[in-house]
Amino acid sequence: MGKMLFASDLDNTLLFSRRHSRPGDLCVEMLEGKEQGYFSPLTVARLREVNACMDFVPVTSRSVAQYRRICFPAGCVPRWAVTTNGGLLLENGEIDEAWQAESLEAVAPWREELERTEALLRAQPVPHRGRRVDELYVFAACDDAAGAHALAAALAGRTALEVAVSGRKVYCFPAPISKGHALERLRRRFGPAAVFAAGDTTMDVPMLLEADAAAAPEAALLAGFAGQKCLPREGEHFGEFVLRCALAFAGEKT
Repeated sequence: MGKMLFASDLDNTLLFSRRHSRPGDLCVEMLEGKEQGYFSPLTVARLREVNACMDFVPVTSRSVAQYRRICFPAGCVPRWAVTTNGGLLLENGEIDEAWQAESLEAVAPWREELERTEALLRAQPVPHRGRRVDELYVFAACDDAAGAHALAAALAGRTALEVAVSGRKVYCFPAPISKGHALERLRRRFGPAAVFAAGDTTMDVPMLLEADAAAAPEAALLAGFAGQKCLPREGEHFGEFVLRCALAFAGEKT
């Protein structure tokens, strides 16, 4: 690569659900015939600018199949993407076999714990739908956020996997599967001149802390970060803000 790297979460960072969409937003994801994900027009315009001067690499907890549902507008399509919370690297939508092999080897000692945690999930009374994601972590979708927190509480102290809650979803990660480790691997693989990162949840924090500059919706997510911190003004559209900061960072470094 050599250029600056823009490593960004997708959901609720650049990409927003129908519930948070605004008139004029562009639908870029469909699920079972229904509109699912949106970019704002300004997000699209700024992402095209970013893509022209930085290497845009989405870093998402989505599975490969979920990532492939996104139809990036012309000029916004990333060549590279990291899915499965850092576990898989895609080039032009296809899995990088060397990265995958390294991830599977790192997770091998956690196989038994993944299976045990899946069994724990199945035994819980909270309504949820659980599964293994790309053979690298365990995921459960509950009916609501309250159910997700109840499920996470039921797992507390009973699994060696890291348990994280995002909305109505519960994630259980082996230690090697994190966005922070993914960014370390991206640096080794591509040697970027500098890294700007963005994310909105605690699952993004390891990646934010590994960057040279980072954007988050609240200061708590950047606690202890020694690099350049970017926090939006109240009411500012987060995705548009993130891209504005990425462009400013790129301008400072050139």
